[in-house]
Amino acid sequence: MTSPSQPAEPLESAASDLVRPRLPPAFAAFAHRDFRLLFLGTATTQTGNWMQSVAIGRLILDMTGSGFYLGLAGFLRSIPQLFLSIPGGILADRVDRTRLLATFQGIAAVLTALLAGLIYAGSSNVWAILTLTFLIGCSLAMVFPVRQTLVSTSVPRIDLTSAVGLNSANNNLTRTLGPAMAGILITLVGAAACFALQTVGLLISFWASIAMRVPNDDRRSIGSPMADLAEAWDYVRATPEVGGLLLSALVPTALGMPYMALLPMFARDLDIGASGLGFLMTVLGVGSISGSIGFSAAGDFRYKGPVLLGTAAAFGAALVALALSTGLVAALVSLFLAGVFSAVYQATNNTLLQTIVPDALRGRVMSAYILTWGVMPLGTLPLGWLADFRGAPFAVGLAGGLVLLFSAFSAARLPSVRAL
Repeated sequence: MTSPSQPAEPLESAASDLVRPRLPPAFAAFAHRDFRLLFLGTATTQTGNWMQSVAIGRLILDMTGSGFYLGLAGFLRSIPQLFLSIPGGILADRVDRTRLLATFQGIAAVLTALLAGLIYAGSSNVWAILTLTFLIGCSLAMVFPVRQTLVSTSVPRIDLTSAVGLNSANNNLTRTLGPAMAGILITLVGAAACFALQTVGLLISFWASIAMRVPNDDRRSIGSPMADLAEAWDYVRATPEVGGLLLSALVPTALGMPYMALLPMFARDLDIGASGLGFLMTVLGVGSISGSIGFSAAGDFRYKGPVLLGTAAAFGAALVALALSTGLVAALVSLFLAGVFSAVYQATNNTLLQTIVPDALRGRVMSAYILTWGVMPLGTLPLGWLADFRGAPFAVGLAGGLVLLFSAFSAARLPSVRAL
């Protein structure tokens, strides 16, 4: 097992990947079989997950007409990530990662198929749907940290930037495609079709996981889970750059990213209706995908620390610009830039963590990184409350200003991150 005090060990790849076809730098990771399989599994899992988020909301609203039950469904889908990301990371450092990934995707597929069957049969009730929603959320919460750890082991180090950028673009693309597909399916054939298609996607992900050939080394922990957690905590405390990167992931995500929940209010204030809201979300998605592809195309560039801090600050500035927008064009430009800069700072942070952290600890540390997204709803609540009292522009502008202040603080007080 690698000692936490040792530098990160070289990232491994299958021998067959050493001789690879020439691809543009942005797509270099696609030359590796394991990454292609991981990419496919991520695409089908995440598309289904976003389809489910729309279908569950529509189904619960049709059954109850209650905003409370609608909020409860969203809470039950997301709360497992807050509590199960760390256990998922501990497991990722103890057992074979591809089998772990396949196991929980298989469980999620069975639960999703059960949900689709209940709805097709017309025998579902609201509490059965909420219970299955929670259980599916628990299964997928265990999947996310394992996927993160596999990104760096599916490619050699030279192609890690490409892999992280493409993985980020994949996630952003599914965030755009999934809800759109769900809307079409619900309109044409009903919500149950979304869950049926999600089941197919999870089965494809299951196959892709067991088909991967990631090397199985001697990194597996043999201590107790609490000892594993303490080991990771000691490593983070003893490695300032890793602690700084996790802090840099947490604060802009918790303070800045909840702005997306307020976009319906911007659409209302701009008087552009539901179709206009979809346009705002599409432009944001295009910006995120553009930023991810641009990051991937840059290759293994230097000065990632300054890029991380600079793009986090630029993300905050884009939010301030969005808050000051008085017309549709200005809002669209601000959203596009917010998507670009947020994608780049997240991908840079992810790449640095994947590079620095030893493989023996990567599952636990990356689960802490995933956890930063689990706390985003905690930022959404106060931002929504503030928007009710002072308006969405004030709330988003304040959030952007806080991200800017944090970026300035990080540049001044986190020299270990600035020096990366």
